[in-house]
Amino acid sequence: MFWRERVKTKEIERATEHQECSDRRSLMGWHSCYIFLIPFIFFPNMIYGQDLDARIAEAVHLYEANEPSDASLLLQSILTSADAPQLEEAVHAKAYTYLAMSEWSLYRRTSTESAVISALELDASTFVTHGDSWATNNATIIDSVAKTVLMDAIFQYEEAEYTKSVEHLITIVPIEKYLPASLASDIHKYLAFNFVAQRKRKLAQQEFQTALRYNPKLTLGDDAVIAPKIRRTYMTIRDNTIQKSRHKAQLNTILRSLILPGWGQIHRGDRLRGYGFMAIQGGLLAGTLLSVRSYTQARDAYDPGFGEADALSIYYQRYDIDDVNAELNALYSRYQSKGRQTNVFIGLLATVWAVNIIDAMILSSRRDLIDFTTAPSRSGRLAMDWDQKTRLWRVQYRLNW
Repeated sequence: MFWRERVKTKEIERATEHQECSDRRSLMGWHSCYIFLIPFIFFPNMIYGQDLDARIAEAVHLYEANEPSDASLLLQSILTSADAPQLEEAVHAKAYTYLAMSEWSLYRRTSTESAVISALELDASTFVTHGDSWATNNATIIDSVAKTVLMDAIFQYEEAEYTKSVEHLITIVPIEKYLPASLASDIHKYLAFNFVAQRKRKLAQQEFQTALRYNPKLTLGDDAVIAPKIRRTYMTIRDNTIQKSRHKAQLNTILRSLILPGWGQIHRGDRLRGYGFMAIQGGLLAGTLLSVRSYTQARDAYDPGFGEADALSIYYQRYDIDDVNAELNALYSRYQSKGRQTNVFIGLLATVWAVNIIDAMILSSRRDLIDFTTAPSRSGRLAMDWDQKTRLWRVQYRLNW
């Protein structure tokens, strides 16, 4: 009996140990499951983001394989999915950029504009990175988008919503390189208007400077609408910018004319005067070189060319010392004449060079001193302005009936 009880006790102990081992293995299995589920529980965005990134990459491949329809459908499914807000802004903007290019390939203008605006609002630099060549080749759609955003920004500015207006305008600043200069200038002009309203004078001045660089003939608009403080800020920047541009243009003209006569005038647009200086200076330079050559030959013929042997040869032919002196005087006179001729050419060369520089400093720069940004007064009968195409002054006389 005692032996049987001990065997039974042993069996019970082994069964208990087996159950404990099973429990521990089961517990470890559950722990492994929990560990495996941790990324899905705590980092769902990472898992979904990786899947969306792969699908966006597939859409890019489809677009580059000249399958815009499939690319557009895939991108629309991605961007309208519940996981789309979890995308990073750069990736999100990339998806909208390729959607815009795909829609444009399918001749869908409205949806293209909408996609471009969405891409710019998310991350304009990403749009420029991935859509640079496309935007360059399709400037009309970029121009249309910029005008749409600009009109919205102007409306917000007029409603005194300056912060929103600035936000809209900033989104299209990165694409200004694809726009006409006048449109890019208007973008910075209204940025300046907003900054003046927000009392950010320094930022307003910077934007006015940029606007004037794009369009030196920039006008603010109706005096009755533009606030006096905006006009004062603009006029201050405009005067400073014009003054700097005058000095810069004059310096560039002078430096070019110093290097090559006429180059400065051609750079300024005075082709006739510039080529005239070049032709005159070229002729004088050729004459100077020939004159220097003749002078050198005459000098060498006189000294040391004419020596004792030459004198004796002339003397033994005629036995007259006066003939020797006459030959020597003739060689000396020719030497002196060629020297004077060379000096004249050098003087003329220097004179034309100096006149060219003076012309660059004074005559050409006078056009910089004229304010072509101001239209002739309508009240006067006589008006005069400079025609950029014909490079001529234009005088108008008006009779009022």
